[in-house]
Amino acid sequence: MPRPIIHKTPEAKLAAAHEKRRSYYARNRDRILKNCRELRSSNSKESREARKFSRDLSKAVAKALHRDEDESESNTGSEDSQDSDDDESQPDNLPECLHIVKEIKDEMLAKINDPCTFVHGILCAYIKNMPDDSSTKADISIIETPMADVQKLLNHIIAAQDQILNFCGVSPEWHAADSVSRFLRTVLAYLEDIQFLVLFGGIPDLTLAHSMGELMYQKGTRI
Repeated sequence: MPRPIIHKTPEAKLAAAHEKRRSYYARNRDRILKNCRELRSSNSKESREARKFSRDLSKAVAKALHRDEDESESNTGSEDSQDSDDDESQPDNLPECLHIVKEIKDEMLAKINDPCTFVHGILCAYIKNMPDDSSTKADISIIETPMADVQKLLNHIIAAQDQILNFCGVSPEWHAADSVSRFLRTVLAYLEDIQFLVLFGGIPDLTLAHSMGELMYQKGTRI
């Protein structure tokens, strides 16, 4: 049996490890993409939990909005033409806060619905964008653009949640907003996990983590 190669410097060891993982990805790229397709269509335990989370979220927001819905619509109707695109504006009454929570919840579920499936689809899109010769990197904006969209929604819901806390404390209304906030934080954490591996470990590290089921979205981690 030939003697194992001994790398004398940390840099050499790191380069060898990266080359080993790069070779692993090159050999198993088709299998990884196949796993992506299978996971997307599977009815996994994580997906069932995510769907339950979405249903509970909808119920929480609907309950919190019930008694203030009519007032919210009348108050916001006259203000829709004013500062509708002002991201820095703060809601100044409880019905307006609840209206914002409902709008963000609806937009969130329309775009994402299931955090694991949503992030998995983005990862698959990133992998498919990678060049065959590995000479250049895939377009990182495939990951960073949805991150920015989720962060924008999160910023809005945090502002509304803070105001709800000021108006009525830790109440059903606040818990409804907190459910939306935690949902968005979970999605953002999943995307940041992938972004970190791509930027600091490269495709080999991302591939290794995915093959071992170590990505946050694969574990169904909740924030």
